[in-house]
Amino acid sequence: MRENYQNVLEIQRNFRLQKQYQMASSNSNQNLKAISLVAILALLGLNVYQFVTNKSLQKDNIQKETEITQLDQAKTELEKQYENSVAELNEMKTNNTELNTLIDSQKEELRIQKDKISNLLKDSKNLSVARKEMTEMKSKVESYVAEISRLKQENEQLLSSNTSLTKEKENLSQDLQKKSVENSALSEAKNALTSEKEKINKEKSELSKRVIRASVITVNKIETNSYEQRDGKKPNGVSKAKNTDYLQICFNTSANSNADSGDEQFFIRVINPIGETQAIESQGSGTFINETTGDEVRYSTIAKTMYANEVKNVCGEWHNPGGFQAGVYQIEVYNKGYLAGTSTIKLK
Repeated sequence: MRENYQNVLEIQRNFRLQKQYQMASSNSNQNLKAISLVAILALLGLNVYQFVTNKSLQKDNIQKETEITQLDQAKTELEKQYENSVAELNEMKTNNTELNTLIDSQKEELRIQKDKISNLLKDSKNLSVARKEMTEMKSKVESYVAEISRLKQENEQLLSSNTSLTKEKENLSQDLQKKSVENSALSEAKNALTSEKEKINKEKSELSKRVIRASVITVNKIETNSYEQRDGKKPNGVSKAKNTDYLQICFNTSANSNADSGDEQFFIRVINPIGETQAIESQGSGTFINETTGDEVRYSTIAKTMYANEVKNVCGEWHNPGGFQAGVYQIEVYNKGYLAGTSTIKLK
């Protein structure tokens, strides 16, 4: 518009110059009329331009007002749709905790989608996308309602089945009670017989343990020495752990008249300074049951002898390819699963 206004001013200036020139040169009245006509046409064109511009602005304003109205309507519809959906879901709640939890999760999903649509409705450009989301939200609510209805129907069917099963269970329980009464005498007799048998077995087991415990051969004077193995030479007694190749554990058996004569074995446990039982299966190590505790216990080696109810010196050796560490070693000797004697040895 500013450019058109400048054009009009230019035309007026030219008109004045033309008029001055006309007065100077005494041109004809026809030229003056032509110039006036041009000026009038220019002004008319400016008025037409302003009219068209105003019309365009009015059209834009109407369009903006329409968009604002549509956004407000959409927001109102969204709030109403959301509130109705939540109300419908709440009405479907029952005393079933799992079903109510499902409904609450569905309501939360609707809230998230509603917030998403609300953000879209902040700009009129997103109006079509927002309405599409609202349609999807409506479809989602319908699917939620259908799912809940199906679950409620299944729960009712299960309830009916449970009622039927409960009745059958009551009938079976009555039959069972009847048969239980009929077999009561037999059960009592059987229980009495079983109890008596268990009592006899327990007494027999305790007696057997007492017999075994009485036959345990205790040991004393346990002496443990450390040796260094030398090729082709007699082993050399040492006191340092780094020089020790094996330990020799010797002890005296006691005379026990309750023990049977014959082959007897003594399980020897070599326990290192950090409390670990030295055991290597390839070196003859294994496990036995501690009759006092009932636990499975590892042992390092076995000392065997022919026992004849008399005092006898018995020895066993423990070779540790991994070497020995400095500290105090605990030596435990077991016979028939019972601890028969203990000793210690300190390696420097």
